Amino acid sequence: MTAGVICFMTIVAAVGCARRTVEVGYHEAAASRALLSSVAPRRVVVAPVADRRAETSRIGIEMPKGKPIVTARPVADIVRDALVVELKKNGHDVVTGPADVVLSANVEEFWLDTVGRAATTQYVGRVAIAVAIADGQSGDALMTRRYVGIRRRSGEADSKQTWREVMETALARTIHDVATDRDLALNIGRAPR
Repeated sequence: MTAGVICFMTIVAAVGCARRTVEVGYHEAAASRALLSSVAPRRVVVAPVADRRAETSRIGIEMPKGKPIVTARPVADIVRDALVVELKKNGHDVVTGPADVVLSANVEEFWLDTVGRAATTQYVGRVAIAVAIADGQSGDALMTRRYVGIRRRSGEADSKQTWREVMETALARTIHDVATDRDLALNIGRAPR
């Protein structure tokens, strides 16, 4: 093989593996006081979120090109930041030291599917997390629950704006379910101060 052919193949391989990056986040404006605010304020440690997805290197695939779609920040950080915003908005103190409650979470799914390739494409975003609450003093488990948010939307093919909106809405729906879960609020409120 000549040097020119090798160089050309290297460029083609690099372009074929290019990633499409999308900014996904949970904005403070998306948070609102909910059932989680109905219990006395607690000091909460939010543990680092674990990314337990089978495929952590991407959140989807741009079709038909096959390029991976990735988030600009790690998915675990996006989810942890969303939990922190929601807890604070609902009157709880997020702390690093002694706490009344420890909240930990695992990301089980954070995925963007695309269906169709016509003038418009159907996008489906899905976010699933498992949240565990433990007593901050004894470490005893108080509850574990899974939360899922889904968003479907039609849009232009390969639209980063639509990708972001679909994933942010799925995330917001998941976090909203956390904030409106009666059992979770009761368990946080039950933890001794």
